Amino acid sequence: MRIKHIALFAAIAAVSFSSGAAPQTTDNEVKVRAPNVKQVMMAPFMYDRVQGEYALEDGRVLQVKGKIGDGQRALYADLGDGPVELVHVGKKRFVAVDRDLSLRFQGDRIPETVFVREGDKRAVASTQR
Repeated sequence: MRIKHIALFAAIAAVSFSSGAAPQTTDNEVKVRAPNVKQVMMAPFMYDRVQGEYALEDGRVLQVKGKIGDGQRALYADLGDGPVELVHVGKKRFVAVDRDLSLRFQGDRIPETVFVREGDKRAVASTQR
């Protein structure tokens, strides 16, 4: 019985892996699809606590602002080039909707540190301004 389960799992994994591959064009150009992220409900106190300005070690300033409309709470991040909507994906972790940007906040009640990844760039802010 276990062998059947292992074989079934391997077959499902092989199909999932091959179907998740990015389609290739004839010009040897690869089109990459953004991964689907699952939004996680955010506690109201987290919504309030992560908002603010963070001085990043690379000299930029990260602004996290909230907006409430139609009964929905949304957070936006701005690194100086315009705000992008953030989606809460886990414990104190957020990703941008249309951009390769992720934020991870660290701290108990008020975030003490935020780790920012934008593409292949990484930056850290050790305190909130």
